[in-house]
Amino acid sequence: MKKIILFLLIFLITDGLSQRNELSLAIRNIKLGNTYREGKDFDNAAKFISEGMKQTRKFKGFDAMYWTAVGHESLGYLYRDMSMFDESQNNFKQALEIYKKIIRQEDGSQYAMIDVLNKIAGLSNDETAAKAGNIGTNDNTVSLVGRKLKSLPQSLPSGLKSLILKNNRFRQFPDELTTFKKIEYLDLSENRIRDLSNSIGVLKNLHYLDLSNNKIQELPPSVINLQSLKELNLEGNKLKSLNYNLCGLKNLEILNLRNNKLNFQEVLRIIKCLPNTNIIFDKYEKVEDENEEEAE
Repeated sequence: MKKIILFLLIFLITDGLSQRNELSLAIRNIKLGNTYREGKDFDNAAKFISEGMKQTRKFKGFDAMYWTAVGHESLGYLYRDMSMFDESQNNFKQALEIYKKIIRQEDGSQYAMIDVLNKIAGLSNDETAAKAGNIGTNDNTVSLVGRKLKSLPQSLPSGLKSLILKNNRFRQFPDELTTFKKIEYLDLSENRIRDLSNSIGVLKNLHYLDLSNNKIQELPPSVINLQSLKELNLEGNKLKSLNYNLCGLKNLEILNLRNNKLNFQEVLRIIKCLPNTNIIFDKYEKVEDENEEEAE
């Protein structure tokens, strides 16, 4: 009888550890998917987040439900970044429903999620209005994706905080933006920008700046004025060198430098001066640098 009880105890402990390991793997996949999202690798982001959620759904209990909600929240941000606002809203809503079931404190994730949903709803309405030929706005958010714009419209709201100008035809940074000093979120990705005006330094409240997939060759000195900046995406440009005023951006959490013309020594200087920043760069540059060290 004692042997049977001992066997059952060992089985239960082993099974519990196995489940814990599987849940840890699921959590790892969701976190890895978020890292890919920050690097704008949307295919891998969707792959790992979805795989993680598939695994969390196998389990019951608070931890499994919480990480399933985190998975939906992560997909919500992913689809937001892809300007797929309906899918973004749906995932945020599913995350919210789970958070409501498992979190009771007044400052919990469920209340933060309501604020996010309100903002995404505004972006979704903006996108619909833009496709209808109007400027979409909810007083502080405007989305003008794929409108073939070469200059800013005249009727933007004065209290503008979020502006999405992805996939247009801007050839230079629109200096008119400097009148919107409250702006926090600016997406100018997938344009034809060659020159980044020094006037960008006026936008001191910027938290997020996406300049990916343009033709930018250098950064202006005024970049040091963007002290509120937390995420800067420079992927897919023609940068050969970096303005070391970037080193003054101590609040920067994410800096994407992939697919430029930078050598690793150039990137290494930025890595050293921004030790608390997640810097995303081409792996081949690092391999090249390591080979050089071995040759020495």
